[in-house]
Amino acid sequence: MAQANAANIQDGVTIDLSGLNQFIISDDKSLATVGPGLRWGEVYQKLEAYGLAFPGGRSGQVGVGGYLLGGMSIWKSPNRAQANRGLTGGSSYFIPHGFGCDNVAAYQIVLASGTILTVTASTHGDLFKALKGGSSNFGIVTSYVIRPFPLGGIWGGNMNYLAEATVDQQLKAFNEFAGNEKFDTNAAVQMSIAFAPSIGNVFVDQAFYALPQVNPPALQPFTNIQPQAGNETALSTLAPFAIADAKASPDGSRQMTWALSFENDLQTLHALYAAFNASIASIADVTGIGWAVTLEPLPITFLQGSTRLGGNLLNLPTSPRGNALVLCDSSFSWTNENDTTTVRNAGLKLLNDINTSAKQLGTYNEWIDINHADITQDPIASFGPANKAFLQVTSRKYDPSGVFQNQVPGGFKVFP
Repeated sequence: MAQANAANIQDGVTIDLSGLNQFIISDDKSLATVGPGLRWGEVYQKLEAYGLAFPGGRSGQVGVGGYLLGGMSIWKSPNRAQANRGLTGGSSYFIPHGFGCDNVAAYQIVLASGTILTVTASTHGDLFKALKGGSSNFGIVTSYVIRPFPLGGIWGGNMNYLAEATVDQQLKAFNEFAGNEKFDTNAAVQMSIAFAPSIGNVFVDQAFYALPQVNPPALQPFTNIQPQAGNETALSTLAPFAIADAKASPDGSRQMTWALSFENDLQTLHALYAAFNASIASIADVTGIGWAVTLEPLPITFLQGSTRLGGNLLNLPTSPRGNALVLCDSSFSWTNENDTTTVRNAGLKLLNDINTSAKQLGTYNEWIDINHADITQDPIASFGPANKAFLQVTSRKYDPSGVFQNQVPGGFKVFP
């Protein structure tokens, strides 16, 4: 979450959870207990020793705790290479398994009172539901019991393209992939559009297939796009892909992210690209600029998988026309504090321009990814009035003094 106090505090107390890095696999390998101090690259390496995986972050650098409490996360790589600076890492490779939070079986949490609870669907079920997307509003989670699944080799990687030569092919492929009624649930794609000062706009398609099959038919609409400026696809396992992404993402830049969603629609995709293209003039001269948006399809099968696993609080509305949803997150980075106002103003204008186009085209969706929402957005309200009210009731029950509402200033609160 790229906002002040989300992971630290100025002139206050920071509780470092990095030492809570436990990993325990059950005897039957159906459950794993993981600590919030772990990062997903470490978890994947440990699970691979048992032939298992989990729908965690695409980048190995993503932390376990924030990812699972926010439901999911699209992680951005601010230095993926000179040609695709600011591009995506991702949320999950595995469509049938829904969001990461859908695959949590239990939480151990320390409440503001100091009480330690083990929270499951059958014990403290209201808090169990609230933790599936409710962020850091209820306590400090000290361990997660997750449900891994069997996985061997996978195929995938990044494919890079100059945008002006391929934009029509790209948007058509994305639209048809997301809307395919016979969606191949082994396939996953994220499409990033980025401005690279040296060469202009680029597309980076991060494609993966959850079987060791090279260039499967489901992904050929992307692999067949020409001309390609680079291709990093390969056979491997989950951990090396995630760890490589993390190594390409050094710290040290100022960052801004926002999130929006809309129905899968080709005209809306073209409007988004036009808005992105128009935004570049205002930031092109900013030192060290990284300027990208990432599109991730949430097909009907993804939403069905989430529901089958018990659901969550994220409340992704289904399209009245039965269309898939598209999640769009931004990734903006820069080096000089003096450029902050310029970048933020341009970023918020781009957010507004895309949302305005989607509303005009009848494809706007209210849901906002909490892990990448901007401070000006209200992702908890996007969960719907009933879910927001439920979170407020749960907060009063487990944190009656409002410690996590008033004394932990970062993040999004259930009582704004």
